[in-house]
Amino acid sequence: MILETWSDTCLARADRRAVGYIFFALAVLGGVLFLGWLWLIVLSVPVVIELAAPGIKHFVTRRGTIALIEQFPWRPVSASFVPGRRIGRSAYLKVDGSEKNLRLPELPERARVLVRHTGRVWIAGPDERGRVAVMTRGLAFLTRGRVVER
Repeated sequence: MILETWSDTCLARADRRAVGYIFFALAVLGGVLFLGWLWLIVLSVPVVIELAAPGIKHFVTRRGTIALIEQFPWRPVSASFVPGRRIGRSAYLKVDGSEKNLRLPELPERARVLVRHTGRVWIAGPDERGRVAVMTRGLAFLTRGRVVER
């Protein structure tokens, strides 16, 4: 089925993106260790952790995302952005026919443009805790979000 292969493609792209975050953080740490200044090493540890955090979070939540994909079928929903609710890379989507919003912790600008243009995302879920897997068509992007009250 095309949707299963597309979700596999999206998940593989998310894995590569997460590995990229972790490798970049390790490269920064390696550069700082190469300099050998103790005070710089101590100060760089929080920065390195912050750089690696999106990749680590992806791999921690990956099993739950796969469980959502296996448990619930993908279905298209009409979605638009909630005005004034953007904080950094996170996004709030208003889903037509629902009293609740979707909160996505990470939505890059390319995916935002696609959602604005098409007005549609594909979701699997939500489960009993309100978790949902969200992917876009036309751009291999998959993330995990949560259903929240408006």
